[in-house]
Amino acid sequence: MQSKETQIKKVLQKFEKGGMDRRSFLKKMTALGVTAMVANAVSLSPLGATKAFAAIQGSEERAWELAKKAAAKAEKKTLTLLIPTGSIGNMTPYVDKWKNELGIDLEFIEEPDEVVHTKGMQEAVAKTGRYDVMMPTAMSYPDWIDSGVIYDLTDWTEEHQPDIFNEEWGVVFPASHHAQLYNGRVAGLLNDGDQITLLCRKDYLENPDKVKAFEDEYGYPLAVPNTWKEYYNLAKFMHDPDNGFYGSLEYRSPYYVKWMFMQRLVSKGRLYFDQDVNPTFNSDEGVAALEDMLAMNEFLHPDAFSFTWSSNYNAFGRGEGFMNIVWPSGFKYSKAPSTGPATTGKIAATVMPADTLPNGDLLYAGLFCWGYGYAVSKYSANPELSYAYAQWMTSPTISADAIPYLGGYSDPYRINHMLAPTQRLIDTYSPEYLQTLYDNMVNTVPDFCLPGGFEYQDALDKQVHACMTGAKKPKEALDDAAKSFERITRRIGRDKVKESWLALAKNLAEPIKKASGADQW
Repeated sequence: MQSKETQIKKVLQKFEKGGMDRRSFLKKMTALGVTAMVANAVSLSPLGATKAFAAIQGSEERAWELAKKAAAKAEKKTLTLLIPTGSIGNMTPYVDKWKNELGIDLEFIEEPDEVVHTKGMQEAVAKTGRYDVMMPTAMSYPDWIDSGVIYDLTDWTEEHQPDIFNEEWGVVFPASHHAQLYNGRVAGLLNDGDQITLLCRKDYLENPDKVKAFEDEYGYPLAVPNTWKEYYNLAKFMHDPDNGFYGSLEYRSPYYVKWMFMQRLVSKGRLYFDQDVNPTFNSDEGVAALEDMLAMNEFLHPDAFSFTWSSNYNAFGRGEGFMNIVWPSGFKYSKAPSTGPATTGKIAATVMPADTLPNGDLLYAGLFCWGYGYAVSKYSANPELSYAYAQWMTSPTISADAIPYLGGYSDPYRINHMLAPTQRLIDTYSPEYLQTLYDNMVNTVPDFCLPGGFEYQDALDKQVHACMTGAKKPKEALDDAAKSFERITRRIGRDKVKESWLALAKNLAEPIKKASGADQW
């Protein structure tokens, strides 16, 4: 009797030679135990089915082989993971496999997301070895690498090939570089595609009375917004506070409001710094971005100034507004009947709106903000095993299985998640939204993934919030933020920050580099 491997090989060869149509190929491969995601990706790959099949499973298989070897010689039979509260649901489905097949217990220590960075910095001093794997946002990598608390993963990635830059199933560029590298070296493996996109109520867009009234008033068809001006018009048109329905649920709360400003700033063609890390947001473009936000305040949900991510998601899911700017997990919430009773089946999503540049061009610029990844502690008793866990969990195949689980907020980040999705990914997000995620992510800019990144971010957040509450005028708020930035840069060292900033700017999407002038740096 032929082995399963032999049968799969024959099916691959028959498909490549044209002896089997795609539908039959997918059916046969899944019957042989190949996941639908792998079969689908292989069938579409320009590499050819045989080569693609060997490649796409390779990252997972290489990681598992490393894990088996490392587990066999490990004296400590537990991997301890420091993770942000709310993320565990994407990891627990694999606990039994690691225990039963490797003899390794997975212990999860949950901390609030804003505490994880601090815990890592404390470990750099205490050196307890309490954690093996740590799950920070990409903003932690510079400070954690410089403090010596985590490994540079570059040598491991070169040896074991996690396929993070693969053109067919790697992490989508530029997040592949912004959210995993520090000064060109691999600091962590991304496991969460945190970018913000725009959601609209599709049922309102398709309402015949609203379609006619909107076009009569504005002179163009009612649709998802293409520009920030159209976004404003839609919020104003749909705003109905007497009936508890608001134009948008866009954040104005502390901790979140900076991202709303950063998003608008970059779509105006202005980055956070120039090539010498002088702040540039206290410019005409920055002032205009704050003025745009102030004008929107009239049409926001009354809780916009106190929203957390969860209260925002819940309010939108209850049907309290027309638009929302959210992470992909927000779409997941809105789509699920249990958390989106008023929105399930009624969402139209789009990339973040463009702004009009002085030359008349439209600039689309999304924001890849937050986004968790796995890092390996330098004080781990099992660093190789820890790395193997990180590569296995983020491999093209395992990650596609892990992301759809409820109780965790990991979102798509690899090309195959969006362009060759599993059925579970499709059911969780929809094909249309997965395409939107890809179209948005290719034009994203990073968070402050720099030495002192959290300090920069907090300084900006405080001043933007002060402007939104009326405590400061736009120019005053931005000038004060710029002064704080200068103090942070001087303390850390201008040359050090500049090296990191130029490494980020080098990997921006070309339209953003051109509009901002970074292509000339």
